[in-house]
Amino acid sequence: MEFKDNLRYLRHSNGMSQDKLAEKLGYKSFTTVQKWEDGSSFPRVSTLQKIADIFGVDVDHLLNLNIRADQVAVPILGEVKAGYDMYANEDIYGYEYCNNNEYGPGEYFYLKVKGDSMIGMRIGEGDIVYVRKQDYLNDKEIGVFLLENNEVTIKQLQIGNNELRLKAANPAYPDRVFAPENVRILGKVLHNKVLF
Repeated sequence: MEFKDNLRYLRHSNGMSQDKLAEKLGYKSFTTVQKWEDGSSFPRVSTLQKIADIFGVDVDHLLNLNIRADQVAVPILGEVKAGYDMYANEDIYGYEYCNNNEYGPGEYFYLKVKGDSMIGMRIGEGDIVYVRKQDYLNDKEIGVFLLENNEVTIKQLQIGNNELRLKAANPAYPDRVFAPENVRILGKVLHNKVLF
């Protein structure tokens, strides 16, 4: 377990942005924290103690303990449009962690969000959505859909008579209606979180 992983986990679990942590440590910008978390820089001993104090842990734990013993690493797979006209990109951006109780049988992944069509459901640009891979959804559930031309989008599903309606949570985006055979359900969105 590395310091960078523990720092990111502690920051996320405390709902703290990189900006906020930098401010608490007396830095003018989040870039120093960002460098610590990507492993390209390391704080001084005196700063390590301040970080440990902020999160209520020992420096030794911060450096050496697997603080995320109850966590599972889940890959962040590319980007998905909260809107339309975005193509699927399956490159792995990195990993995010979830609690064991959020991870069960099956396959799970995160997708990074582009666009604002689901902002009414608090899914915004730059968030990541936690998805359970499955090929079905119930009416009104939010899912990830593969459309024609490899277009991937996050929408709320509305099931009608021989049609699937994909509904945005932003009035600027119209609903789109498809025959069931023209839409592939990739998974169910379980929750989302802000990366930084």
